[in-house]
Amino acid sequence: MSSYWKVGHSIQRGRFLIDKVLGAGGAGITYRAKDTKSGAIVAIKTLNANIQAQPDFTKHQERFIQEAFRLAKCNHPHVIQVNDVCQEGELWCMVMEYIDGGNLEAFVKHKGGFSEAEAIKYIFQVGSALTYIHEQGILHRDVKPANIMRRLEKNEAVLIDFGLARDFIEDKTQIHTNSRTEGFAPLEQYLRNAKRGAYTDVYALAATLYYLLTLQIPFPAQFRNQGINLIPPQQQNNSLSDRTNYAILKGMELESENRPQSIAEWLGLLSGDLEIVFPETPTIVEKPPLITPPQSAPPSNPLSLPPLPPLPTPRKKKRVRRTVKASPPLTHTGYEPLSPERFTHHSIPNPAPIENRETPFTSSTEEIQAQTEITSAETAIEPEPPKLPSAVGIDYTPLEELLQSGNWHEANKLSNKLILKAVNKEDSGWIDRSTMGNFPCQDLQTIDKLWVKYSKGRFGISVQKRVYQSLGGKRQYDKRIWGAVGDRLGWRVNGAWLFEDDLKFDLTAPQGHLPSVAVSGLLERGIYTLMSRGMDCTL
Repeated sequence: MSSYWKVGHSIQRGRFLIDKVLGAGGAGITYRAKDTKSGAIVAIKTLNANIQAQPDFTKHQERFIQEAFRLAKCNHPHVIQVNDVCQEGELWCMVMEYIDGGNLEAFVKHKGGFSEAEAIKYIFQVGSALTYIHEQGILHRDVKPANIMRRLEKNEAVLIDFGLARDFIEDKTQIHTNSRTEGFAPLEQYLRNAKRGAYTDVYALAATLYYLLTLQIPFPAQFRNQGINLIPPQQQNNSLSDRTNYAILKGMELESENRPQSIAEWLGLLSGDLEIVFPETPTIVEKPPLITPPQSAPPSNPLSLPPLPPLPTPRKKKRVRRTVKASPPLTHTGYEPLSPERFTHHSIPNPAPIENRETPFTSSTEEIQAQTEITSAETAIEPEPPKLPSAVGIDYTPLEELLQSGNWHEANKLSNKLILKAVNKEDSGWIDRSTMGNFPCQDLQTIDKLWVKYSKGRFGISVQKRVYQSLGGKRQYDKRIWGAVGDRLGWRVNGAWLFEDDLKFDLTAPQGHLPSVAVSGLLERGIYTLMSRGMDCTL
């Protein structure tokens, strides 16, 4: 039964003529087609040939039909429009509007990043869509830049791909599949049985804004839960305003109860004292009335959002000789929610020593007290204790000095030597799987933490482990996965593995590119051997 529609193929008795493949994911495939009756260009989505060949195809088809009818009932300017749900042979498909502007992931990469105003404009539009579907009792569960399309003519965002969407009851423990996208999924999405609510999509929307403003995928929640701090977006892009930096971090709190509990509440952190209105029965108009100025007449059912408390000057402590002046309160005059002044970056000059520094954004309210601590660029990753631990008496100070100075190439070479030394394999120059199975975890952790700390989370064995696992890596060797990891980390080009000296030794290298232990000839079966041990150790 497995089928793939080629260009020129017609379906629905000749009504739709397949023009090209627009894209394919893990389960679906989307075609561009022409409606021969109206002449309109449409998009048609169905299950791909791989899923069609699965023994549990019927289960996948049932979920697809649920997605189709769920979307067909939605009527919102920033939710993909489904025009028809039909059956072609044994295969169900949905006929949708064709969106010509590509997705935000590709667009922001092409532009080299968005301005703060541009990114937030798209986020408000998607936030409006999410608020609407939450009111219908639906969680999206897969909000990310690749699932946000752009209508080219109006330059507006459209939320797509409801394949992981599920009905939910706020704060009730329910059984959901733990499917997710690494970096954009909150901690509760890693669990099959967990409470879910609008705050689940809040995390993903905040992570999406993080990516649009930094071009960096945030550390996955599960990875952060092991003790690695989320790098504040302002540290990745120092032009960001304090308000936006705070809103992203608050929206990406690990524990769901510490996040804003609704999209509207989270958008309030971005909008300040402005009032955001989501129409009850929205229609597609040239400029959807998402933001209403305070001066205008109130709508019939306004949703007033709480402002972010002003940024107060920290209280002065007797033992501190100089005070830290916080930014003045953010103010708004008139109807200019995306004015340049709203995105002014408020820097903090001459910060006090870390042990004496006040936590920013202090407030008497319990919610703000429970916020994520925003640290300076120098302290985004907690510092190591004075003595670098080693189970076999190795001095890792020279490695730390190289990393601290940004000498990535020499640090990479020294890491390889120290790994050999830790298992007495300096003479042979390589480590077999049996020996690697006894590699001291304490030393592996020390090497990893040094790389993570001085690369500000870009490099490290734990970063490589995260990529390996996200691609399906297990303890057993799998050549296909190993190759995929090599491609993702930039260790392979056109299927060919690079030599160590051909790698990139600066911070523009892909995440996890260094240290290059796995491609240096040091390990038997490279990344597999290393990750097999890494799964035994807490990294």
